[in-house]
Amino acid sequence: MQLIWLGPLIGLIVGYFLAGGGVVGVIGASVGAVLGRKFDTVVQLSNGLYHVAHRKSEQREGDIQKAFFDATFICLGRVAKCDGVVCQAEINWTMQVMERMGLTEEKRQDAIALFDKGKSANYDITFDLIRLQKACGRRSTLPQLFMEMLVQEALADGTLAQKEWAALTHIASTIQFSVSKLERLVKSAQAYQEFKGKKAEGRQESTSELLIKAYSVMGVLPTVSRTDLKKAYRRQMNQHHPDKMIARGLPEEMVTMATEKTQAIRAAYEMIQLHQDKEKRTITEKGG
Repeated sequence: MQLIWLGPLIGLIVGYFLAGGGVVGVIGASVGAVLGRKFDTVVQLSNGLYHVAHRKSEQREGDIQKAFFDATFICLGRVAKCDGVVCQAEINWTMQVMERMGLTEEKRQDAIALFDKGKSANYDITFDLIRLQKACGRRSTLPQLFMEMLVQEALADGTLAQKEWAALTHIASTIQFSVSKLERLVKSAQAYQEFKGKKAEGRQESTSELLIKAYSVMGVLPTVSRTDLKKAYRRQMNQHHPDKMIARGLPEEMVTMATEKTQAIRAAYEMIQLHQDKEKRTITEKGG
């Protein structure tokens, strides 16, 4: 129950005493009561607007998450099937995505149904893509993460077939994601997969090769300065940090995948830093 009498009561008391009491005080109390009532009205209106805006914000976030989730699995199905056959590597990768997302059984069945829908050549994915593009609005990092997932699936078998590339470019153009960005994503995803794989193997003899992959993961050249490397690192972390991705509408189920990417980015950044430090020490020793 709202205290609609609180503002007028406070205004009445304050008005009476400010006016000095007596007859003048009564007049002051009347004015104070009127002003207090108006104050209550403003407060109630503000609260109403806040709750309406809050509900719209929650609804908007829910729309983004659903659009992202639906489009992701529908397009994973389309990319997997576009060359005619869904290979085991693509199936395994999609299942790993579901596992890393920690989906409930109900959500998992939804994801499988969406994947199967996307595999059907009779199903037009345009509506889902346009809905995703509108839901994301100016959130450029969400379309990038979306395309990254599709690229990684296309590369699951180690190669990028021509039909897979055609499907990726069609999807990218529909959500207004430039082909030049897509090309950079493919190179980065290839480097990311190889870098992550070689880090897991822990092979010392591949350090130089691993360093090259680290530069590709960071999207920089081997000649990058320390300052520009730090800028690239901050930009990459800003794009992939789980907390920021959730704030931009990423479904919470996909946090694990975003976390894995940030871990790889951090590992690549630290490797390049160590290499730069080593080179600097070598130059200093030679100069001395």
